[in-house]
Amino acid sequence: MNNHPAAFDSQAATYDQRAGLPEQHCQAIAQAVLRLSAAIPGDLLLEVGAGTGMIGTWLARPPLRYIGVDLSRRMLAAFHRRLAFPSHMPFLLQADGNYPWPLADGAIRVIFSSRAVHLLDLAHVVDESFRVAQPDGASLIIGRIQRPPGSLPTMLQQVMQRLLRQQGFSSHAGEQHQRQLLAAFTQRGGRGLDPVIAARWTVTRTSWQSIEAWQSKPGLAGLDVPPVVQRSILDELRSWAQSTFGDLHRQVTCEEAYVLQGVGLRPRA
Repeated sequence: MNNHPAAFDSQAATYDQRAGLPEQHCQAIAQAVLRLSAAIPGDLLLEVGAGTGMIGTWLARPPLRYIGVDLSRRMLAAFHRRLAFPSHMPFLLQADGNYPWPLADGAIRVIFSSRAVHLLDLAHVVDESFRVAQPDGASLIIGRIQRPPGSLPTMLQQVMQRLLRQQGFSSHAGEQHQRQLLAAFTQRGGRGLDPVIAARWTVTRTSWQSIEAWQSKPGLAGLDVPPVVQRSILDELRSWAQSTFGDLHRQVTCEEAYVLQGVGLRPRA
Protein backbone atom coordinates (compact mmCIF):
# COMPACT_ATOMS: atom_id res chain seq x y z
CA MET A 1 0.00 0.00 0.00
CA ASN A 2 1.29 3.42 -0.93
CA ASN A 3 0.32 5.67 1.97
CA HIS A 4 2.11 8.95 2.65
CA PRO A 5 1.74 11.10 5.79
CA ALA A 6 1.62 14.33 3.77
CA ALA A 7 -1.50 13.17 1.90
CA PHE A 8 -3.40 12.61 5.14
CA ASP A 9 -1.91 15.68 6.87
CA SER A 10 -3.39 17.84 4.11
CA GLN A 11 -6.87 16.45 4.85
CA ALA A 12 -6.78 16.99 8.62
CA ALA A 13 -8.30 20.49 8.64
CA THR A 14 -11.31 19.53 6.50
CA TYR A 15 -11.75 15.83 7.22
CA ASP A 16 -14.53 16.18 9.79
CA GLN A 17 -16.47 18.54 7.56
CA ARG A 18 -16.10 16.25 4.54
CA ALA A 19 -16.43 12.82 6.12
CA GLY A 20 -17.47 13.37 9.72
CA LEU A 21 -20.46 11.91 11.52
CA PRO A 22 -22.76 13.59 14.05
CA GLU A 23 -21.57 13.30 17.64
CA GLN A 24 -24.58 11.25 18.73
CA HIS A 25 -23.76 8.63 16.08
CA CYS A 26 -20.10 8.55 17.10
CA GLN A 27 -21.11 7.99 20.70
CA ALA A 28 -23.52 5.22 19.69
CA ILE A 29 -20.81 3.57 17.58
CA ALA A 30 -18.35 3.62 20.48
CA GLN A 31 -20.92 2.06 22.79
CA ALA A 32 -21.67 -0.64 20.21
CA VAL A 33 -17.94 -1.41 19.85
CA LEU A 34 -17.67 -1.97 23.60
CA ARG A 35 -20.77 -4.20 23.66
CA LEU A 36 -19.66 -6.28 20.67
CA SER A 37 -16.15 -6.75 22.04
CA ALA A 38 -17.42 -7.46 25.58
CA ALA A 39 -14.74 -5.09 26.93
CA ILE A 40 -14.52 -4.71 30.69
CA PRO A 41 -12.97 -2.00 32.91
CA GLY A 42 -9.20 -1.91 32.64
CA ASP A 43 -9.03 -3.50 29.18
CA LEU A 44 -6.64 -1.92 26.70
CA LEU A 45 -8.20 -0.88 23.38
CA LEU A 46 -6.16 -0.09 20.28
CA GLU A 47 -7.64 2.04 17.48
CA VAL A 48 -5.81 1.66 14.16
CA GLY A 49 -6.34 4.80 12.10
CA ALA A 50 -7.52 6.98 14.99
CA GLY A 51 -7.72 10.05 12.75
CA THR A 52 -9.28 13.15 14.26
CA GLY A 53 -10.85 11.20 17.11
CA MET A 54 -14.50 11.26 16.02
CA ILE A 55 -15.10 7.84 17.57
CA GLY A 56 -11.90 7.55 19.61
CA THR A 57 -12.92 10.49 21.78
CA TRP A 58 -15.78 8.34 23.09
CA LEU A 59 -13.63 5.22 23.46
CA ALA A 60 -10.76 6.99 25.25
CA ARG A 61 -12.55 7.32 28.56
CA PRO A 62 -12.24 5.47 31.85
CA PRO A 63 -12.65 2.73 32.83
CA LEU A 64 -11.07 1.55 29.55
CA ARG A 65 -7.47 2.26 28.60
CA TYR A 66 -6.94 3.54 25.04
CA ILE A 67 -4.13 3.75 22.49
CA GLY A 68 -4.70 5.37 19.10
CA VAL A 69 -2.28 5.14 16.17
CA ASP A 70 -2.44 7.10 12.94
CA LEU A 71 -0.11 7.91 10.07
CA SER A 72 -0.87 11.64 10.24
CA ARG A 73 0.43 13.90 13.01
CA ARG A 74 -2.07 16.60 12.02
CA MET A 75 -4.96 14.18 12.34
CA LEU A 76 -3.78 13.29 15.83
CA ALA A 77 -3.37 16.97 16.69
CA ALA A 78 -7.03 17.46 15.72
CA PHE A 79 -7.88 14.50 17.98
CA HIS A 80 -6.21 16.26 20.93
CA ARG A 81 -8.09 19.51 20.24
CA ARG A 82 -11.51 17.89 20.28
CA LEU A 83 -11.12 16.14 23.63
CA ALA A 84 -13.82 17.16 26.08
CA PHE A 85 -11.89 15.80 29.06
CA PRO A 86 -8.22 16.85 28.80
CA SER A 87 -7.47 15.14 32.11
CA HIS A 88 -8.30 11.83 30.43
CA MET A 89 -5.68 12.31 27.71
CA PRO A 90 -5.49 9.22 25.48
CA PHE A 91 -2.16 7.76 24.40
CA LEU A 92 -1.78 8.73 20.73
CA LEU A 93 1.06 7.53 18.52
CA GLN A 94 2.09 8.58 15.03
CA ALA A 95 2.82 5.32 13.21
CA ASP A 96 2.37 3.65 9.83
CA GLY A 97 0.01 0.70 10.19
CA ASN A 98 1.83 -1.11 7.39
CA TYR A 99 4.89 -1.45 9.62
CA PRO A 100 5.18 -3.29 12.96
CA TRP A 101 2.75 -1.69 15.38
CA PRO A 102 4.53 0.02 18.31
CA LEU A 103 2.94 -2.23 20.90
CA ALA A 104 4.11 -5.10 23.05
CA ASP A 105 3.13 -8.70 22.30
CA GLY A 106 -0.08 -9.81 23.97
CA ALA A 107 -1.05 -6.36 25.27
CA ILE A 108 -4.40 -5.59 23.60
CA ARG A 109 -7.90 -6.78 24.44
CA VAL A 110 -9.79 -4.90 21.68
CA ILE A 111 -8.54 -3.80 18.25
CA PHE A 112 -10.82 -1.33 16.46
CA SER A 113 -10.54 0.38 13.09
CA SER A 114 -13.05 2.68 11.39
CA ARG A 115 -12.93 3.29 7.64
CA ALA A 116 -9.15 2.81 7.58
CA VAL A 117 -8.19 -0.85 7.50
CA HIS A 118 -8.73 -1.15 3.72
CA LEU A 119 -5.70 1.15 3.30
CA LEU A 120 -3.43 -1.41 4.97
CA ASP A 121 -1.86 -4.65 3.82
CA LEU A 122 -4.23 -7.49 4.67
CA ALA A 123 -1.66 -10.09 5.74
CA HIS A 124 0.18 -7.54 7.87
CA VAL A 125 -3.00 -6.56 9.74
CA VAL A 126 -3.74 -10.21 10.50
CA ASP A 127 -0.20 -10.94 11.70
CA GLU A 128 0.04 -7.83 13.88
CA SER A 129 -3.42 -8.31 15.34
CA PHE A 130 -2.60 -11.82 16.51
CA ARG A 131 0.76 -10.62 17.83
CA VAL A 132 -0.62 -7.81 20.00
CA ALA A 133 -3.80 -9.65 21.07
CA GLN A 134 -3.92 -10.83 24.66
CA PRO A 135 -3.16 -14.56 24.74
CA ASP A 136 -6.32 -15.37 26.71
CA GLY A 137 -8.48 -13.82 23.99
CA ALA A 138 -9.20 -10.54 22.23
CA SER A 139 -11.58 -9.00 19.69
CA LEU A 140 -11.04 -7.22 16.40
CA ILE A 141 -13.86 -4.86 15.35
CA ILE A 142 -14.06 -3.10 11.99
CA GLY A 143 -16.50 -0.29 11.22
CA ARG A 144 -17.61 1.08 7.88
CA ILE A 145 -20.46 3.06 6.33
CA GLN A 146 -22.91 0.91 4.38
CA ARG A 147 -24.90 2.41 1.54
CA PRO A 148 -27.63 0.85 -0.65
CA PRO A 149 -26.24 -0.66 -3.90
CA GLY A 150 -28.17 1.73 -6.13
CA SER A 151 -27.55 4.90 -4.12
CA LEU A 152 -25.90 7.92 -5.69
CA PRO A 153 -22.66 7.71 -3.61
CA THR A 154 -22.30 3.98 -4.35
CA MET A 155 -22.77 4.44 -8.09
CA LEU A 156 -20.26 7.29 -8.21
CA GLN A 157 -17.74 5.25 -6.22
CA GLN A 158 -18.12 2.27 -8.55
CA VAL A 159 -17.63 4.39 -11.68
CA MET A 160 -14.59 6.09 -10.14
CA GLN A 161 -13.04 2.70 -9.32
CA ARG A 162 -13.66 1.55 -12.90
CA LEU A 163 -11.97 4.68 -14.26
CA LEU A 164 -9.02 4.11 -11.92
CA ARG A 165 -8.62 0.55 -13.20
CA GLN A 166 -8.68 1.83 -16.77
CA GLN A 167 -5.76 4.09 -15.84
CA GLY A 168 -3.85 1.14 -14.40
CA PHE A 169 -4.61 1.71 -10.71
CA SER A 170 -6.02 -0.96 -8.43
CA SER A 171 -8.35 0.87 -6.10
CA HIS A 172 -9.08 -0.16 -2.54
CA ALA A 173 -12.57 -1.67 -2.54
CA GLY A 174 -13.31 -1.27 1.15
CA GLU A 175 -16.16 -3.77 1.46
CA GLN A 176 -14.35 -6.47 -0.52
CA HIS A 177 -11.11 -5.92 1.42
CA GLN A 178 -13.03 -6.19 4.69
CA ARG A 179 -14.59 -9.51 3.68
CA GLN A 180 -11.18 -10.85 2.73
CA LEU A 181 -9.67 -9.63 5.99
CA LEU A 182 -12.34 -11.24 8.17
CA ALA A 183 -12.03 -14.47 6.19
CA ALA A 184 -8.26 -14.45 6.80
CA PHE A 185 -8.86 -14.12 10.54
CA THR A 186 -11.29 -17.04 10.60
CA GLN A 187 -8.78 -19.17 8.69
CA ARG A 188 -6.34 -18.48 11.51
CA GLY A 189 -8.84 -19.61 14.15
CA GLY A 190 -10.84 -16.43 14.69
CA ARG A 191 -14.52 -16.71 15.53
CA GLY A 192 -16.84 -14.52 13.48
CA LEU A 193 -19.07 -12.08 15.36
CA ASP A 194 -22.58 -11.22 14.21
CA PRO A 195 -22.66 -7.83 12.41
CA VAL A 196 -24.16 -4.92 14.31
CA ILE A 197 -25.79 -1.80 12.90
CA ALA A 198 -24.58 0.87 15.32
CA ALA A 199 -26.33 3.87 13.74
CA ARG A 200 -28.61 4.83 10.85
CA TRP A 201 -29.23 8.18 9.24
CA THR A 202 -30.58 9.80 6.09
CA VAL A 203 -28.48 12.03 3.84
CA THR A 204 -29.26 14.25 0.87
CA ARG A 205 -26.46 14.66 -1.63
CA THR A 206 -25.71 15.76 -5.17
CA SER A 207 -23.20 14.40 -7.67
CA TRP A 208 -21.48 17.77 -7.56
CA GLN A 209 -20.87 17.55 -3.80
CA SER A 210 -19.30 14.10 -4.02
CA ILE A 211 -17.04 14.99 -6.94
CA GLU A 212 -15.97 18.29 -5.40
CA ALA A 213 -15.06 16.49 -2.17
CA TRP A 214 -12.81 14.10 -4.09
CA GLN A 215 -11.28 17.01 -5.96
CA SER A 216 -10.36 18.80 -2.73
CA LYS A 217 -8.12 16.04 -1.40
CA PRO A 218 -4.95 14.44 -2.78
CA GLY A 219 -5.35 11.08 -4.46
CA LEU A 220 -8.46 8.98 -5.04
CA ALA A 221 -9.86 5.93 -3.23
CA GLY A 222 -6.86 5.84 -0.92
CA LEU A 223 -4.39 5.79 -3.82
CA ASP A 224 -1.57 8.21 -4.50
CA VAL A 225 -2.79 9.24 -7.95
CA PRO A 226 -0.90 11.92 -9.95
CA PRO A 227 -2.85 15.20 -10.09
CA VAL A 228 -3.18 15.05 -13.88
CA VAL A 229 -4.75 11.58 -13.64
CA GLN A 230 -7.02 12.69 -10.81
CA ARG A 231 -8.31 15.65 -12.84
CA SER A 232 -8.88 13.43 -15.87
CA ILE A 233 -10.84 10.85 -13.89
CA LEU A 234 -12.98 13.45 -12.14
CA ASP A 235 -13.72 15.15 -15.47
CA GLU A 236 -14.90 11.82 -16.85
CA LEU A 237 -16.92 11.21 -13.70
CA ARG A 238 -18.64 14.59 -14.11
CA SER A 239 -19.53 13.74 -17.70
CA TRP A 240 -20.91 10.35 -16.64
CA ALA A 241 -22.97 11.89 -13.83
CA GLN A 242 -24.29 14.61 -16.12
CA SER A 243 -25.44 12.11 -18.73
CA THR A 244 -26.84 9.70 -16.12
CA PHE A 245 -28.66 12.10 -13.79
CA GLY A 246 -29.15 15.08 -16.07
CA ASP A 247 -28.20 17.63 -13.41
CA LEU A 248 -25.10 17.51 -11.22
CA HIS A 249 -26.95 19.54 -8.59
CA ARG A 250 -30.02 17.31 -8.39
CA GLN A 251 -30.52 16.26 -4.78
CA VAL A 252 -30.92 12.58 -3.99
CA THR A 253 -31.85 11.24 -0.55
CA CYS A 254 -30.75 7.85 0.71
CA GLU A 255 -30.31 5.97 3.98
CA GLU A 256 -26.87 5.10 5.30
CA ALA A 257 -25.81 2.90 8.19
CA TYR A 258 -22.67 2.37 10.21
CA VAL A 259 -21.99 -1.37 10.46
CA LEU A 260 -19.61 -3.14 12.82
CA GLN A 261 -18.16 -6.55 11.96
CA GLY A 262 -15.49 -8.47 13.73
CA VAL A 263 -13.88 -11.63 14.99
CA GLY A 264 -13.03 -13.05 18.36
CA LEU A 265 -9.34 -13.93 18.39
CA ARG A 266 -9.02 -17.24 20.15
CA PRO A 267 -6.26 -17.88 22.65
CA ARG A 268 -2.97 -18.76 21.03
CA ALA A 269 -1.68 -22.31 21.39
